[in-house]
Amino acid sequence: MPPIAEELNDLAGAWHQEVGIEVTVAVFQPKRAIAHELKDRRMQSDVHNNLGTLESFQGQPERALAYYEAALALAREAGDRRREGAVLGNLGTEYADKGNMDKARLHQEAALAVVREVGDRRLEGNMLCNLGLLHQMQGRFADALDQLEAGLAVARDMGNAHLECVVLCNLGMVCDGLARFDEARDHFEAALAIARELGHRRREGQFLGYLGLLHAHQAKFDEARHCLDASEAMLHAVSDRMSLAILLCSRAETEHLAGVPDAARAALEAADVIAAEVGAGPDSELGVALARVRSLLGHPPETAR
Repeated sequence: MPPIAEELNDLAGAWHQEVGIEVTVAVFQPKRAIAHELKDRRMQSDVHNNLGTLESFQGQPERALAYYEAALALAREAGDRRREGAVLGNLGTEYADKGNMDKARLHQEAALAVVREVGDRRLEGNMLCNLGLLHQMQGRFADALDQLEAGLAVARDMGNAHLECVVLCNLGMVCDGLARFDEARDHFEAALAIARELGHRRREGQFLGYLGLLHAHQAKFDEARHCLDASEAMLHAVSDRMSLAILLCSRAETEHLAGVPDAARAALEAADVIAAEVGAGPDSELGVALARVRSLLGHPPETAR
């Protein structure tokens, strides 16, 4: 990759954390032009993949999928199997966010096969984590734990802190779902500590939301609200609409458990607005969270969106 494009890529990643997505997209455009001018298919694939991720953060699934499909075609044209595996994984994640679990699983399994073929341990860990999350979302907790523990072993073997904190968070979510609250808290707090050490504000915001909901499940409502407030501020700052809607579901569930129905309904309504904007499918993480909260609050499914 030419130095100018490489510097733009690094800058874009840093700016996403500090100034939000709109500025970051603008930073990527010069790199896109450079890649096109040089007819560098690998660089073009990288740019499209990154733009797809940014669109996903903004809750634009169709635009994200279009960028990812273009990135996949360019990676295959370049004969870059590693990049192909990475993009397949991103497509799987996007389909999961839309609630298309069959396509999500097919893409993640294809991605896992490709990255194992090329011997990329970091991406192997990512795909194991993604597959674990799919199992978790569909209530297959034993399968989820198997995949996530395998992913955690890969992350620690490589010393990959970014991957380790994501896997730890997902393990926390599974343990919370199994009412193994002490284990869940240990996983969330370990994930949060790593995210803070890395300066990853979006991850920190997500993890605080999950930790807040765990506190609510233990009737620790002051601690829950403290975490949820901090999470909401961070997710607003990085413009992650999908994660913000999931956080609002956690807030609605918290206020319901705390016996504050008006606040619970207000949070659910705000989450519904975002879900309609981003087109979250019923089987996506957001769709599942919305369904759970509607059930708790006595809202019939047909009133949603």
